[in-house]
Amino acid sequence: MKKSLIVILSMLFVLGLTASAFAVHAEIPAETQSVVAKGTTQITLGGQIRVRGFYQNNLDFNDEVGDNYSILETSVRLKLDAQVTPNTQAMVEIRDTKTGGDDDFTWGDDSGGFNDSNGIYTKGGEAMGDGTGNLQFIQAWIQSKNLFGTPLGIKLGHMPIQLGNGLFFSHTKNGDDAILLFADPTKELHVALANVKFQEGTATSNDDANAYVALSTYKGAGFNLSSDVTYINDQRFAGTTKGLHFWNLGLRGDTKVAGLGLKADVELQTGKLKATTETKYKGYAVLVGADYTVNNIDLGLQYAYGKGDDGDTSNKYEGFVTIVDNTWHSAYNPWIYEYRVAGGSGTTLDGISNTQSLRGTIGSKVTKDLSGKLYFWWLNVPDPGSNVDNEAGYEIDWDVKYKIDKNLTYFVEGGYLFAGDYYKTTTITNPDNPWAIRHGVTLSF
Repeated sequence: MKKSLIVILSMLFVLGLTASAFAVHAEIPAETQSVVAKGTTQITLGGQIRVRGFYQNNLDFNDEVGDNYSILETSVRLKLDAQVTPNTQAMVEIRDTKTGGDDDFTWGDDSGGFNDSNGIYTKGGEAMGDGTGNLQFIQAWIQSKNLFGTPLGIKLGHMPIQLGNGLFFSHTKNGDDAILLFADPTKELHVALANVKFQEGTATSNDDANAYVALSTYKGAGFNLSSDVTYINDQRFAGTTKGLHFWNLGLRGDTKVAGLGLKADVELQTGKLKATTETKYKGYAVLVGADYTVNNIDLGLQYAYGKGDDGDTSNKYEGFVTIVDNTWHSAYNPWIYEYRVAGGSGTTLDGISNTQSLRGTIGSKVTKDLSGKLYFWWLNVPDPGSNVDNEAGYEIDWDVKYKIDKNLTYFVEGGYLFAGDYYKTTTITNPDNPWAIRHGVTLSF
């Protein structure tokens, strides 16, 4: 009985440290419920379980080769929000994970079963995970505001960070270790200074890598303005390389005029990599967009451009540098291009770098439970390098959601890329069109 009591208490303790869904995947319930209270402290628990199926084909642009891929996967996230006083708060968010850091468990790929001599799995079962019981803390921070009766505040720990629309800096999936000092001089103005730790020194490098950010946001009557300056001091180099000193300036604004929403984002970069020869950086990116709703139809138009490097000189890099998570950057890139296949940077998951796109959207909430959206993309690679052409093609994406019950949603999403000449190679003279689709169920609680 004593052992059983210990097990039960341990389970309750673990549940007391768990948490809610990631906003990228699903909305969190607006209602909160205090489950543990001591004095004025309010502890709010929540979570998300998502189960989805996935199918993709022709990602090698060659339908003569069988590269179709089909899986089922599950992800789990849990969150604890501790509001200790009106000014002091703590947040802990965890997810179970497998080797490689992926938060989605592919059904059947783990090693919980036992293999008979005939090669057939007949004993045991499979525990969801990689067998090591790993947990990742994607949030673990403390925040206190109105320090000493002033508008000053501090936030420190591990937290998701994104600047503006995430063109340059977006670490919302895994977060960063950081210290933020902030102030709200007026109800409209917010200013902050941040020290973000990217990497600590290792035995083979000189020191570490840090980002220092100064930002401000202003919420006016019907408009918003924001700006930030980021300085990256990267000293993780050995030998003749003496470090990277890199700057990014972001300027943004949005407004609404007679129901028409407008937004703009400009990112400018400069810096130097000091080594035997010096490399200078000079990239930029822009994003402008408009949206309008008429008769329950949501319409949108957006243009985005991230400079590419033409490779003319070895001591100059003119491409737009991105610091982004290895996930889909849906704010400015389609689902297949850059997320499932290599984009203009030559790799996947590299953001807006060396990419020009024009996106049109149309969506509607058909009923109170059913909604859908279509995305139409034109894609171009500003500096194609050795590729045949800079036309990456056209893409159609879709996103349909149906509310089964409170906080329980079924979704279908996918994309089809009409591949352009940019994807021609010496072996693929007529690229076939890659496509993918996935659907699933998400429960947020």
